[in-house]
Amino acid sequence: MNNVLNNKTTKMVAAAGLALTLAFTTVAAGAFTAEAATQTTYYTAKPQMVTVKSAVNVRAGENTNSKVLGTLKKGEKVYFVKDDYGWSKVTYKGKTGYVGTRFLNVPGKQVDTAKKVAPAVKTAPTKVAPKTTVAPKTAPVVKKATTKTVTAKSTVYVRASQSKTSKILGTLKKGEKVTFVEDKYGWSKVMYKGQTGYVGTQFLNVK
Repeated sequence: MNNVLNNKTTKMVAAAGLALTLAFTTVAAGAFTAEAATQTTYYTAKPQMVTVKSAVNVRAGENTNSKVLGTLKKGEKVYFVKDDYGWSKVTYKGKTGYVGTRFLNVPGKQVDTAKKVAPAVKTAPTKVAPKTTVAPKTAPVVKKATTKTVTAKSTVYVRASQSKTSKILGTLKKGEKVTFVEDKYGWSKVMYKGQTGYVGTQFLNVK
């Protein structure tokens, strides 16, 4: 009888141990899978040394499928360059790398671009127009955007849209001039060889 009970107890303990092992294995395997999340916010902190909150991989690009350059441990310091909506650009062992911003103690103000909604335009109360013949109004004049010529600080791609993965329209060399239209959250809209393109504002001498 005791042998039967001992066998049942042994099997129950083994099953419980296996379940815990699988659970911890699952957690460990997913520890670095969500290194950064897609966000509508970013930090406006200046380049500086920051502290790592918890262990995290340093990637070669802004996605969890890119090459792992190394691993930062909790409490370790790394040079923070800028935050790009959930991914922090850092300098790691002399190389440029990317780390999920939520794993770093980044100071500075956090900006939420999703909340930037144009203010509602107040409309005047509707008035009943008198029954008189009115001459047709001429079409309003559309004001063109103010443009200026700027110089490239260093060699940089001209993209088809505001994304590092969009089509490359061409390349600006250091010192080359291009027509600047406007800057929008770090991307400069330019006129390049008769078409609209986008360049990282940090690569242009925009005053």
